[in-house]
Amino acid sequence: MKKYWKTILIGLVIIITIGAFYIQAAMANDTELSFRIETINGNEEEMENVTLNIAYKNGDIHRWLDISKDGTTDTMNQSFIETLINSNTYGNLMFQKYIEEHRNFMRGKELNPTYYFEDEERLIYTNIPNDGRVIQGIPLTLKIHILDKETNKQSSFEINTPVQASYDWVNVNNVYAEDGKIKIFVTGFLNNGGEELRIYTVNENKKELEHDSIIAKEEPKEGVISSIRIFNDSEIIQTENYYLYMVEKYKDQRGIHVSAEPEQIFSQMYLYNSITDQVEEWTVPDELKPHIGLMVIHENDIFIPVPSDTGLELNRYNIEKEQWENPLNFSFANPSSEEDHPFFELKNGKLYMVNRVSDDHLIFISDLRTGESLYEGKIIGENNEKLGPDFELYINQLDRNL
Repeated sequence: MKKYWKTILIGLVIIITIGAFYIQAAMANDTELSFRIETINGNEEEMENVTLNIAYKNGDIHRWLDISKDGTTDTMNQSFIETLINSNTYGNLMFQKYIEEHRNFMRGKELNPTYYFEDEERLIYTNIPNDGRVIQGIPLTLKIHILDKETNKQSSFEINTPVQASYDWVNVNNVYAEDGKIKIFVTGFLNNGGEELRIYTVNENKKELEHDSIIAKEEPKEGVISSIRIFNDSEIIQTENYYLYMVEKYKDQRGIHVSAEPEQIFSQMYLYNSITDQVEEWTVPDELKPHIGLMVIHENDIFIPVPSDTGLELNRYNIEKEQWENPLNFSFANPSSEEDHPFFELKNGKLYMVNRVSDDHLIFISDLRTGESLYEGKIIGENNEKLGPDFELYINQLDRNL
C-alpha cells in the first residue's frame, strides 16, 4: 500500500478539485446573468467581431463575463472541460477564424498575434523553440511556417544563426514580409540583465538568413535599470512599414525607497522604417509626454490620446508628412461618479469607448482619422431581477476576432 500512496493522494486531490469546481458551478447557476448589446445607431457590423471582457459586481457577488452582440458568456460558470479548452480565451477568440479555416496549419501553433503575418496570398508563422531560451555557443533557431491560402499547401524551414551571448528569454515581437524577405523583430533579454531589439531578415526563396541587425541595445549598468518599450499594436498581423519604440533608463532604487517612483534619467523615442531599414529619433512634444503610455502607431500615423472628464482629445502625427495634424475631439456625457472613468482602446484604426452614464453603459466606435462615428450602442441587462439594483460593470478588455 505504501508503494502507491502518492498515486492515491494525487487521485484524491484531483477528485476533490473537480468536485469543488462543479459544486461552485452549480451554485453559480442560481445567479446566472445575461446582457445584450442594443444598437442605438450606426453600422451593426462594427460589433460583429467585438467582445467585451467585463467584471460584474453586486455586493459580495463577483462574475467575469464576456459580452458580445450574440449575448453573454459567464466565464466562471463553465464546465471543467470548457475551462480547460478556453484557458487561453483571448487567443482562441482572436484566432477563431484561422482555426476554423486553416485547422491543419494552426495545429500545435501558439495563439500569439506577434508570431504571425498575413497578406492576400499567405499566412506566415514563426517562433523560437525551447521557450525562447538561448545559450551562448548554441545556434538560435527560427522556425518559419508558410501557408499558401489559395492552394492550402504548407511549407516550413528553419534558420540557425550563431549567438554571442546567452539569453534568459527571446521573444518574437512582430513579423513583416515583403518582396521575398521576411523580417522577424525580436527582443532578447540577456542573462546579465541587458536587453536588445534586433531584426532577423530572412530570404524567403533561398531559405537563409540574409541579415542580422541590432536596432537598440542596452548594456547592464550598476545603479541603472533600462528597458525597451514597443508601441506597435500587437494585434495587427498585416504589413507595417514603421516600428515605434522607446529606450528608457531609471535609477535603480530597489531596496532604498521601496514605495518611491522610479527616477527617469533618460528617454528617447525611435522610428524604424521597414522599407528603408533606417532608424530615426522621434520627439514627443512636452505637453504630450505625460500621455505616451496611451500612444499607439497605426500604419503611417502615431496617435496620442489625452482623456479628460468630458471627452478625449486625439493627437495624430503623420510620419510621412513629418507633421502633427489637427487633433480630433470626442465628447461624451459626464460619468455617473468620479470613480467611473470611460474605458477606451485604439485598435485597427478605430477608437472603441465604453462610458457609464446613470444606469446605462454606452458603447461608441469612431474612425481614428476622420472622427466619424461608426457605431453607438448600449449594454442592456436581460434578467434584471437577478442583476440586483446596485450592480456595477467594469470593462477590463476589448477583444476582436481576426
